[in-house]
Formats: sequence, C-alpha cells, structure tokens
Amino acid sequence: MERQMNAQDRPELDALVAAVARQLAGPFRGKPVQPDLEQLPLPWDPQHQLPDVLWPRRHLALAGLELTQSIQYNGAVGVSYGDDNSIPLVALKPLVVRAYPYVQPGVAEPDTLTGARVTGELVLSVGDRIVYRTGPTRADGARLGARNELSRELWDNELTVPVGGPGALAFHLAHVNSSLNFFVPAWYCRTGHFYLSVRLWRAGSDGALSAPQDRATTGRYIDFMDVRPPRVAVARVNWTDSSGNVTSPADAIMLSTMRTAERMLPFPYFETTILGTSTNSSAAFASAATGGGCNTAWTGLLADLAVTRIFTALFQLGDIVFAFVPSAAVPAAAGTYNTGCGRAEGVGAAFAGSDTRFAYDFIFAHEMGHVFTCNHVAVPGDSSDDPNYPNYGGSKTSIGEVGIDPGTTPPTLFGPSDTSDVMSYKSKQWISPYTYLKILNARENHQSAPADPRRVRSLLILAVRVHRRVSDENRIEIRKAYRIEAAGMVSRPSDGAISPLSVDLLDAHRRIIATHHCLYTRAQATCGCCGGGVAVPLDREPFYDLHEAIEWPSEEVAAISLHDGREPLATFEVGEPPQVDISGPERRDQFLALRVHARHPRAQPSIVVLFSGDDRETWQPVAFDPPDGEVLVESERLPGGERCFFRAIATAEFRSASADSSQFELQRSRRRLYLRLPDPQCPIAPGAVPLGAMIDCRGLGVVRSDEIRWHSDLDGDLGLGYELVAQLQDGRHLITVTAPDGRGGSLAERGIIIVGGRPAGVVGQAQF
Repeated sequence: MERQMNAQDRPELDALVAAVARQLAGPFRGKPVQPDLEQLPLPWDPQHQLPDVLWPRRHLALAGLELTQSIQYNGAVGVSYGDDNSIPLVALKPLVVRAYPYVQPGVAEPDTLTGARVTGELVLSVGDRIVYRTGPTRADGARLGARNELSRELWDNELTVPVGGPGALAFHLAHVNSSLNFFVPAWYCRTGHFYLSVRLWRAGSDGALSAPQDRATTGRYIDFMDVRPPRVAVARVNWTDSSGNVTSPADAIMLSTMRTAERMLPFPYFETTILGTSTNSSAAFASAATGGGCNTAWTGLLADLAVTRIFTALFQLGDIVFAFVPSAAVPAAAGTYNTGCGRAEGVGAAFAGSDTRFAYDFIFAHEMGHVFTCNHVAVPGDSSDDPNYPNYGGSKTSIGEVGIDPGTTPPTLFGPSDTSDVMSYKSKQWISPYTYLKILNARENHQSAPADPRRVRSLLILAVRVHRRVSDENRIEIRKAYRIEAAGMVSRPSDGAISPLSVDLLDAHRRIIATHHCLYTRAQATCGCCGGGVAVPLDREPFYDLHEAIEWPSEEVAAISLHDGREPLATFEVGEPPQVDISGPERRDQFLALRVHARHPRAQPSIVVLFSGDDRETWQPVAFDPPDGEVLVESERLPGGERCFFRAIATAEFRSASADSSQFELQRSRRRLYLRLPDPQCPIAPGAVPLGAMIDCRGLGVVRSDEIRWHSDLDGDLGLGYELVAQLQDGRHLITVTAPDGRGGSLAERGIIIVGGRPAGVVGQAQF
C-alpha cells in the first residue's frame, strides 16, 4: 500500500529521503548512513532481461534475487566482502526470497509500466517434480519504478517522499519501492539440491499470455545443507530474594527465550531438554562485572554447570548446558549489571522472562555466540574483542547487510546503517554474515557422537580450582571428584583454549601411567549499560576453574599429580572408598523422594544420583550432591519404565562406592509441547498470523519440522513446522498443534485466536 509521509515517519525516512535526493555518494565514511540508491547494492542476476541493443524497449526487469534465512553476504555499499548470497542455506530453516523488479527505460514510447504493479510466483523443484509453489506475500504486488527507487529496507510497502532543498525551484515527490517477497516454509527447505525459479508479470494480466515486456523470469540452483540441531540441556535457577521469596522461570518462559536465537543462528532449531535438576541460589546475579568479565554469581554458576555438562554429554542428554535465572533477580532500579555469561566450554547462563530494559532473547543468542567461540565486537575497553571482525564500510559494529527475522509478521528488517552485531553491546542487534559463518563453522565443537553402550569406560570427573600463586606457594583445590562408568564422550573446546595444567596418573612407584592435559576457556559476560574491561592474565586472576573427564586406566592408579609442565604443583593420593546408602523412593505428589547418606573418615564425599528405566541398562543423572541427603525428582521428567532404579554413587579420595534403590515401576514420560500465539494485547487482523510451537524433548530425541502439524477448525490444515505464518480469515479459530510424544503417540496443544481485532488466548493442552 502506497502511503504519504507523516510526522512520526520522519526519523526512519531521513536516510531514504537523502538517498532519493542522491546526496550520498560512495561507500560509508565514518558513521553508517543509507547508501546511494542509484548504486544500490543489490545482488546482480546474470539472467535478467537485457534490452534490445538496436531499439531498446521499455520493459520489466530484475535487479536480482536475495535468498535470506536471517542474514546474507552480498557486498554492501559498493564494497565487496564476498560472493553474492554466499551464506550457505540451512535445511529446515524458512527461506525468504526477495525479487527486485524495476522498469528498464526504452526509447520513444509511452511509459505504461512506471507506477503499475507487478506480481508473480516462486517455484521450488527437484528435477521435474515441483516441491513448493507460492505467490508473493503481498496480494496486490509491488509498485514498479526506476531501479534507483528500490530499497532493501522496506517490506511489502512503498513510500512517497518529498525531495528538494535550499536552492531548489520546488519540492517534488519521489517514490521508494520495496521488493516483491516470497516465503518458503521451513518444511520445504529439505537437505539437497533444488532449482528455484521466480516469474514476474504485470498485475492484472495473465502471467503466461502477457506481452514479453511485461514479464520477467529468473532461476538458479540452490543447495540446503544438513546442520544438526544443537542438543541443549536447560537448567533452572530458583532464586531467593532478601525477603525469602523464591522465583523460578517457567518451562514456557525458558523455551520462549530461546526462540529468537533459533531463527537468528545457523541452526534449524534446538533439541532442548529441560533438566529435572535445578539450582537454588540467592546470589547477586545483577551486580556489576569487574574487569569486563563475569561477576562472581555467574562465575560460580558456570562452574557448577560445567560439571553438569560433562554428565549430560556422557549420558547423552545434551552437549551444551544453559541455565536461566528469573528476571525477578534484576532490581527495578538496577543500572549497570551483568545480564549473562558464556564459555566456549559449552556452558552459559542468562536471565529469562520479560524486562522493558533488555531483550533477554537477544542476550541468550549473545551467550550462545560465546559458546560457539565468538568474542565481543567493538565493546569499549574490552581487550578480548574480536580483532578480525570486518569493518563494514566504516562501522565497527554494523551487520553490513539487511537482516531478516521471519518469525514476526511482517518480517522485521534490520538495516546495516542502524543495526549492530549480536556480539556487540549496542541496543539494536542482529547477526552479521561474519558471526553467522563463524558459528556455522564451529557447530561441530558441541556435537557428540551417539554413545556405544558396549564401550563403557571408567572415568574421573574432576573440578579443580587453581588459586593465584602467593609467595611461591601454590594452592590447588579439588572442588569435586566423581568416579563413574559411562559410554559417552565429552567434546572439548579448541578455538581459544589453552592448557595451563596437566594431570599425571601415577602408580605406587610414582611412574606415570597416563597424562591428561586440561583445557581452559575464558568466560565472557554480557553487560547491560556498560563497557568491557581489560582481560586479566590468567596467572593474575584470583583463581580459575578447570573441569575435566579423565579416563581412569586401571586400579593401579595410586596418586594423581597436577603440574604446569614443570615441577608438580600438587599431588593427591588415592585412598579408601566411602560408604553410601540409599532409601526410597517415596511418592510425594508429582515428586519422588530419596534419602542418600554417604560417609568417609577423612573427606566429604561427592555424590551423583542416576536413574534407570530399563533395568539398569542405561542411566541418566538426576541430582548432584543433594543438600541434607534428600533428593526430590519430578517423576514426569524421568523416562519411566517397568523396572526402574535409582543409583547413588559416592566418591572420596578418588575411590567410589554405589548403592541401588529398590525396584519400582514408573509411568513412561513423554515430550512436552507448548503453543505460542500472538501477543494477547495486540489486535489480530485478517491475514498472516505467526504461530509457534515449543518442545521440551525430555531426552527422547529431536522432533523434525515435518512432525509438527497445525490445524484450524475454520481454515483446515495450516502447515508444518516449529513456526508458521498462517493465513487466517475473520472469525474465531480453534488452533491445534500436534507433535509426536516420543513414545509412539502424539501430543496436542490448543488455543483460540479471534481474528478481526480481538486478542488471542491459550485454552489448554490435550494429549492423545
């Protein structure tokens, strides 16, 4: 719909007005601004229609196509940083295709195209089989005009702006036109080789029979690459305030906080399991950071999560562990404070919930960037900034391209002139091509292979704290030590990791049986309303923590020696095992209660509690070092089975002992499905309505996009996928989303949407 400029449009239109007036020439200099539209940085399509050399006729032409899933790499503002559209396309992520039609001038003939509208269709095919066919997202098409009137920062609308200035005879109206946009749902973007074609024609005419000058066609082969979804184990932090009130983030809040990152990052979705274990804390997470790093609350939490991550990886629950702290932990009057923290070791934590000051979904995406080896981008005073981040035309933080969030209606566009990279501390953020590719190339850092239950190994899980050397005295603290047997593997950080400490396993004659090299990655914080800081050298830190899974070769190990490559810093003897008892379980509403008691004459034993639902064939961790020996586990978060057991393993002096509970039967658990509807406070107009499904996999494997189905009692089947933009007619819709429950059945969630200006609401969950 064409519209006139009004007062509230002024800030966002200033750059476009200047561009139309051709007051900008060349690439960015200093502060990023809107590029010159006459030299618009559109991807060039070599198959666009060329005019007749002898007698050029006015005709419909294409400046090019853009294929975008969240960001692309196209060479902005006349400066090339790579091949057009060189960002790989990821399978099972929705695809936005933008066609840029314009009027190619002719000679001595009336102009019947300028101001007309153009429509078209997109066809995705494999060989001679059409996979998907769709029309543009705007029913009445796009306005045609000159090539220099095209803008990449408009979506399905055009502007009429006054152009003129001092010295001009008069103001005149200029048009700024958007692309013709097509949306391909995630389900159709399968792994493989496809042909994508776009046909355009003048609106109101037949696309096949219209005159040649009134139609245009282009096409290309594209590939969607298979990217495994990261397995993320989510931990909940129950936070207690100074008055003793306990606040916990709900499952749906935690899952919802992850959704923007799923659309932004180069993954189709996350395989998320919310752990049954949680952390109780009253720490000051909102206190300011020191030295540009994480404050002590986040540092302590990440140290605990690092141990949890080793167990979730070994027992196949997740390769990344992320904790969410309720936003209630942020004081109302907080100024500068940490909002999260992440490490390439595979752990991170952040606030979840709603806050008018910060978008916590973007903070989660930021911390996931740290997990995948990304450093900060141009944070003032931060010496750990990424020195290789490209200077996109003069800006130190600009994303350099137009980003697209297809999860909103209409899609949100992020222009390079006012949007900074998600790894920066700027207020308006999206992902850049550089960060997108860096995360994509680091995706295998946290992708473990399936465990072979026939290859169970004896392991020592070790948490070591190395304190700063004082007066030639070394202090090394063994914070946790667990001896267990497991079949899984733990991925180890590589990029940016150092090895400040090694562990020698010694026999009774002090001969080295095996050596393990520890790896360390520095934690990086996200800070609200503050700059960074100088990274303190490791040997000047008050302490640093290491978390390792060390293969225990045999019972001949008599001691372990910790050293930095020179003389031993500390040696610890292998002693006698503890004694451990377990009683229960006792059913308490939705919980199972256990009592675990471990004792040792000289040391405080470390305890891990495991659960098996298949007569002790496989196990998963459910609790660590339970306070006062009592373990409470939500029964519905356990796999369940006919022959279930709990096992308590206690470790002291690097020797372990175990005890099993009595056998019991437990109903098999299923995945949990949540429905996300539009904001109930926003009127819902007929047309495109965004819908979203969120799934807690509960260790039962990932749910593919094609397994999630949407239905309306008015409009019938709506489509497939985690997220869907549905075309809904006026009326009251009962929306149903279904997904497999992981046990051979299905789950369903239902909600009501009233289209026509009234709010939406969820009415409950049904399971089949």
